[in-house]
Amino acid sequence: MKTKAILVAIVTGSVMFTSCLPQISIKAGKGDEATIFFSTGFSPATARTLQTAVGTDENTPLFNKNDILMVLNSAGATNTSASLPSPTEISTEGTLPELSKHPLSMTGLIKKTKKSLTLTLGAKQISAFYELLNDDAKSYLDLMMLPALIGEKMSKTEYRDLLASMYGPNFADEIVNGKLTIALSSPDGKKSVKKSVNLGELLTSEEEMSWSLEF
Repeated sequence: MKTKAILVAIVTGSVMFTSCLPQISIKAGKGDEATIFFSTGFSPATARTLQTAVGTDENTPLFNKNDILMVLNSAGATNTSASLPSPTEISTEGTLPELSKHPLSMTGLIKKTKKSLTLTLGAKQISAFYELLNDDAKSYLDLMMLPALIGEKMSKTEYRDLLASMYGPNFADEIVNGKLTIALSSPDGKKSVKKSVNLGELLTSEEEMSWSLEF
């Protein structure tokens, strides 16, 4: 369970984004596809807490590239890759081909037209992403007790307290106080938009949040 707790941050982060420095970038393709880039990492203090919990030293990577690739592939991504810039960070990339036919597009999570790209996040989208995953990937998300997945409304403070009771206050604070950066770009890279949102508010909001780019 403790080892999985570390991996939760990455699995959730693939489309739901966790930890202290998360960013998701989506680049529209020239055809019916989009490429997703994701990076995240923990602060040194929280990293040491998690490493101590599983009995590893501070130079041992927190994240396992094979686990995040499993989640991306399970969600239907192709051309996936992952790298570890440092023992407490990970960067990943994957392409969603035939986006208009992909379940994530049908739920509204990622919408692309010839002239626009939109990312929408809410309980509906989180649940749809969860249903795409295999049982192993789902087990990681289950550990996060996301309000959208357990069917329970809770405030940001209530969610923070729940995480703290499971994984400690440092982990909980980084999750609910973290800022998620959203970046969207056009196929030629000439147009882009970058916004940030509080992660705790995003994960406990009863309303959908959307970001769009026209090109």
